[in-house]
Amino acid sequence: MIKRSVLILASIALVVYLMRQINVREVFTALLKVPPQYLFAAFALFMLGHFSRALRFKILLGDKTTLGGLFSIESVHTMAIGFMPLRSGEFSFLYLVKKEYGIEYPVGAAALVLGKALDFMVVVALFFFSFRSLPNVPVFYRELLPWAGGLFFAVAALLVLLARSRQVYSVLPAFFREGRLMSSALMGNVKKVFKGAEVIKSRSTVVLSLLATLLTWTLLYGSGFILYRGIGLKLTFFEITFITTSFTLFTNLPIHAPGGFGTIESFWTLLLVAFGVPKTFAIATGFATHLINIGFALLFMLCGLRLVRKARLRPAAGAVSDKKRPE
Repeated sequence: MIKRSVLILASIALVVYLMRQINVREVFTALLKVPPQYLFAAFALFMLGHFSRALRFKILLGDKTTLGGLFSIESVHTMAIGFMPLRSGEFSFLYLVKKEYGIEYPVGAAALVLGKALDFMVVVALFFFSFRSLPNVPVFYRELLPWAGGLFFAVAALLVLLARSRQVYSVLPAFFREGRLMSSALMGNVKKVFKGAEVIKSRSTVVLSLLATLLTWTLLYGSGFILYRGIGLKLTFFEITFITTSFTLFTNLPIHAPGGFGTIESFWTLLLVAFGVPKTFAIATGFATHLINIGFALLFMLCGLRLVRKARLRPAAGAVSDKKRPE
């Protein structure tokens, strides 16, 4: 509770600090500047990107779920991540797949962790690719490279451990698998994690999940590129790719207050100013794109909930027609 209160106060302070440096009208000017066709195209790619992410969960969870149901769950999951503090919205996925399909929490957690690991690897790979393509990069970003590289290899190691969970468990020392230590609550949770990691059924599962992840980020980056160009950012493709990857890595850190206001705009402003964008324009576009993305997530959630409602009404309608059918 104390940590959440501190984050909210810090968020309010950052918003006030940033808004005092610009005229509020500049935010609305930036919003109205985006052509409607750009918004439509960006939202369409946004939806397709999350559909691809739902497809990845379908690959991991198999016949226990439906693609349409996972797409609806992903819509609520996306909105929860955006609005709940400290990335706590991630737990909504575990709750929803448990409620809708009876999938145990360890299995849902393993699918979610694997998905996040694949996301991180793809984003970091794009980060290094776009970094090497830039002619001039601020020293600040060069100092981040060892940290990003270390995290990349750590996540890759985690992915290998998940894929070989049974083998890892079988070679653990006996005192981990037997005796008083094994009966503890901590080791009980460890066993559940190993059990949940069985969603990685084969090498083909990982390969297909990786391909779905690549498609997801291609679509989502395309959505962002269209939106940023529409709002007036005159940067090159590689500069926008580098900014987007850096921004994605930052937004995945559990340091945001509800909605992410203040922290997201601050980092966005730092990124753009480093590439020569005027500070006032960077702040205005930061708030504008944040509001647009919230609008996208809200529309996505409403579409997802409508699909859930239709799916639940369909069996009921079928049952009624069966009762009326003469024998």
